[in-house]
Amino acid sequence: MKFKRLLTLSTAFILFTSGSAFASSFEEYVQRLGEHPQVESILAESEASKAQAQGELGLPDPMVMIGVDNVPISDPAFDRFLPTSKVIGFSQAIPNPALRGAKSEKLEQMSEKQKLMADYTNARLRFMLISKLAEYESVKTQKKLIKTQLGYYHELEDTFKGQIESGRAVYQRFSEVDVERAEAERKLNDLEAQQTAIEAEFVRLVGEVPQIEMPEIASDTLWDKNPNDLYAVLIAAEDIDIAKKDVGIADAAFLPNFGVNAVYKQREDGENGSFAGDDWFSVQVQVSIPLWASSNQKPKLKAAKDRQRGAMFAYDDVSRMWVKQMTAIESARDAAAKNVAVLQDKDHAMKGKIDAAQRNYEAGTEDLDRVLLAKIDRLNIQAQLAQVKASHIAKTAEFNSNIASQNIGGFKETQE
Repeated sequence: MKFKRLLTLSTAFILFTSGSAFASSFEEYVQRLGEHPQVESILAESEASKAQAQGELGLPDPMVMIGVDNVPISDPAFDRFLPTSKVIGFSQAIPNPALRGAKSEKLEQMSEKQKLMADYTNARLRFMLISKLAEYESVKTQKKLIKTQLGYYHELEDTFKGQIESGRAVYQRFSEVDVERAEAERKLNDLEAQQTAIEAEFVRLVGEVPQIEMPEIASDTLWDKNPNDLYAVLIAAEDIDIAKKDVGIADAAFLPNFGVNAVYKQREDGENGSFAGDDWFSVQVQVSIPLWASSNQKPKLKAAKDRQRGAMFAYDDVSRMWVKQMTAIESARDAAAKNVAVLQDKDHAMKGKIDAAQRNYEAGTEDLDRVLLAKIDRLNIQAQLAQVKASHIAKTAEFNSNIASQNIGGFKETQE
């Protein structure tokens, strides 16, 4: 008994703790998206670029030399030959300071671009999450409607059986019901597969299937057709800045590299005072000159300037493309909103038709199958409405996610 009680308590504790791992709000899932591997990977690259930028400013390691000079092979000794000495020295290369600074600035600019890309990735992940939440809600609604529809088909069969018993020839109606029911079951199977795929996508995005209310979305977001408000265009602008840094690197390459060498030679007095063993000390400073600039630095500078021009053309192309794409998304969003209103009106009209058919049936002037068929038609309209609502939410979220000024997507949680 004690073991069973302990097992029960342990099971309850596991269920309680595992249940508490589920996020309770959309904002908690947003925080998880900020830690998504796609975002973290880009941020890691940004930090790597920043660290490398600091490393570019440093000097290479100095070289230390220890050895001997001019030691006779036939009779090795330090007091037999005047130039013989013990040597210690070092050399320090000092690469072009301006070039190192220019390379560091380019890496800093790359780090800024990667941060912007991480923000955009986060915004797109939010769009994907909200889109899948809407699609998930739509699928569940459609499944519920189809199951209700299958019940109506069963009622239709019972109605036709009653009509046959009363002497009416409605045998072909059974085949019609079978065809429509088979189509409904096919749709239900497709929806089951779609729901499974959505749940798998939820796990990829946030690690679990969310159990939250649908968040509201700012569907009235204004955009004045300014491409510089869009993430993709801002990223293309960063490419121009990076290309400018490449031009700076090519310019700095004309400046010299430096180096310093120092050698200390320790000598001993000659045997029997044959020569004085004075120590020697040598220092050298090295400076490079751009002797081959016409075949080295100048072509590289021209290439960097051409790449800058290419980045500017690419920016212009991206700007035009995204203005077109955002216009198309905005149009699809607005069309979906209008279709929602149209289908809502159609659903309301169909409800009136059903009520009228029900009254006629109760008055004995119309068969029950007319009422059931009208109800099935209304369910089809409601299924279309669920799909269009999900499409409107997805297009709205996609539109907002591309605008950098919309707080990375422009989502806000539904307040109860």
